[in-house]
Amino acid sequence: MSVVSPNIRDKFDSMPQNLQQALLDTGMQLDTLADLMACLERVIAENEK
Repeated sequence: MSVVSPNIRDKFDSMPQNLQQALLDTGMQLDTLADLMACLERVIAENEK
């Protein structure tokens, strides 16, 4: 389960619930906006397979 830093919590919380869950399911540490973007790219890439 991923951990979302308070620094980007507002960005994370503004996403749709199903996307939030997909991001949490990756297990990635989300400390910065760059981490969040990398995680989003990973989720998108996995869904394109």
